[in-house]
Amino acid sequence: MTVGSTLAHPADLQPGGSRKAGPMPDAPETSLIAVPSGGGLPVEPAVESLPPATGTPVFQHSPFHRLADRWAHLAFLACSLLVVGLIGGILFFLASRGLAAFWPAAAHTGRALSLSEVFLSTDWAPSSDRFGILPFIAGSLGVTGLALLLAAPAGILTGVFIAKMAPAWMRNLMRQVMDLLVGIPSVVYGIFGLTVVLPLVSRTWLADAPASGFAVSAVILAVMIVPTIVSLSTDAFESLPASLDEGAQALGSSRWQAIWHVLIPAARPRLLTAAVLGLGRAIGEAMAVQMVIGNNPQWIALMRESTDRAPFLRALFTPAATLTTELVQELPNTAAGSTWNNVLFAMGLLLYLLTMVLIMATRRLGRGKEA
Repeated sequence: MTVGSTLAHPADLQPGGSRKAGPMPDAPETSLIAVPSGGGLPVEPAVESLPPATGTPVFQHSPFHRLADRWAHLAFLACSLLVVGLIGGILFFLASRGLAAFWPAAAHTGRALSLSEVFLSTDWAPSSDRFGILPFIAGSLGVTGLALLLAAPAGILTGVFIAKMAPAWMRNLMRQVMDLLVGIPSVVYGIFGLTVVLPLVSRTWLADAPASGFAVSAVILAVMIVPTIVSLSTDAFESLPASLDEGAQALGSSRWQAIWHVLIPAARPRLLTAAVLGLGRAIGEAMAVQMVIGNNPQWIALMRESTDRAPFLRALFTPAATLTTELVQELPNTAAGSTWNNVLFAMGLLLYLLTMVLIMATRRLGRGKEA
């Protein structure tokens, strides 16, 4: 048996067993296969196996490290419990003060109200013992709904442009601009709306009539929530696999058809999440809306008045109020424990529950995306 010799091909051998003449190889080839001298199949050399592992390695920690790990665990647990306690404490405080408006309590100085005269009445006159908060609920839903109708399409289409169409330098620039707009305080938006947008709308379309109301408030809120929707929409489109876009265009779709029929449906759960998060920020906004909405709790009665002058514009530019603006305006001026004060806390509890519902909807949409 010879080891290290090259196994010759049968076609290269002459009848006498000698190798045919041919070109010399560029480099000598060696084989680790053992060939028997008498012919036959090659025999592979035995490979010595490694001894099995005697056991898993054990990492030794000093007592100081074990104590630090334990204290770190306790610190993380304490922070988690603190957050849960704060959320539960806020809910308990709002519930204890807000629900006191509907049944007598120890510190309650007024009469107990019914749910219908609070949530289904449009008459808000605390001085006359009437506490209907339906105008504020309708005002909050109307302003945030109109703002979402303006912001969601603009934010989603901007996200498509940034993720799929813009060059690299423009993509980076627009991302930085969106991050900057998210960090601007809401009072700055309110000042801009009060000093620039309201006078411009009043002079241009309303013949110097007051422009406060739903329209300008919705525009300001839309500008505030568009950066949030744009950022989340851009991340949604960038997370899609490139094969979706390439496959749609390979089948003959145009650029817009691929976006409308393939990319947007594929990213729909995350786009809905972006819209819900934008809605959650809009519904709890107070300062910017208070500066431009007019703060009139009787706006439903004003809209009911018969008039021949542009009823649609009258509805859009009627001074109104929302849950947040009414809380900011009246809560510091009420006596603790009074019916008026308790109804305002009930409005705060309603806002809290609406925000929790939006958060739960966002988490459900996120689970649907993962599924």
